Amino acid sequence: MGPSIRKIAVISTDANPDYFFYVPIVTWVWNKFGWEVALFATSDCPDFYFSVEPMNHVYPIPSIDGARSGTCAQTVRHFVADVLPNDAYIMVQDIDLIPLKNFWNPDVTKKTIYGWELTGKSFIPVHYTGMMGKDWYEIMGCTGDLKADMERAMKENGRAFAKQEDWEVWWNTDWDILTQKFKAHGLDNFTFIERGLVQLAKDATPKGRIDRYDFDATMKQEEWLDFHGSNHNPSAPEKVSFLKTILERSFGELPSWFDEHVNQHHAKYGQGR
Repeated sequence: MGPSIRKIAVISTDANPDYFFYVPIVTWVWNKFGWEVALFATSDCPDFYFSVEPMNHVYPIPSIDGARSGTCAQTVRHFVADVLPNDAYIMVQDIDLIPLKNFWNPDVTKKTIYGWELTGKSFIPVHYTGMMGKDWYEIMGCTGDLKADMERAMKENGRAFAKQEDWEVWWNTDWDILTQKFKAHGLDNFTFIERGLVQLAKDATPKGRIDRYDFDATMKQEEWLDFHGSNHNPSAPEKVSFLKTILERSFGELPSWFDEHVNQHHAKYGQGR
């Protein structure tokens, strides 16, 4: 047998503390599942640390004139094949989604999309979409120039430069770019894996997801697949108590640095926002 193929989970963030809070936590989890992590971060982010080396890597996110840093942080994930190995399997995901089970263990010979049905098959979901680096490079039209490729796609799409009040327009920039590129490639070339929706409270949630819209209700599921963390003051004590319970039940332990990370984050960013 030949050498095993590297698997790289891609996460990204700008300087919003509600998102970079999750960097070391989601990295710790992916490493436990045997994945390397590539973090793409804007230049104004604080220094990051990782729990396991050398399984993780940090790359700068180029800034694009006229585009929000958050939009750049979302869009960069589609063009990471410009800097990541073409012979590695690359899966993109949202930084506030923490996998709790090795459900995302795709066949590396296939281009795999998890949970398309969760968007009503409108947008291709950015989270848990993966393929070999060479396939990302081809499908996204990469050239080896990360900033140029991002800027070209964002300008062709147009959403990234919508006015601030047009939230529903600019927020979907990355989903829209990905969907257009994949459809142009032919969706019959992809493997779709469904997980389904469950109605546990006022809203439906992906099956197996502990969701921020109602932690108590969604924790009652027998099987946990992932955790959708809070996107406002995630280091607040009442929110951290849920997260600690979830990690301990799923993995039987917490990172040794967990409490220190939470306390430092909450002291610096959790008050008065």
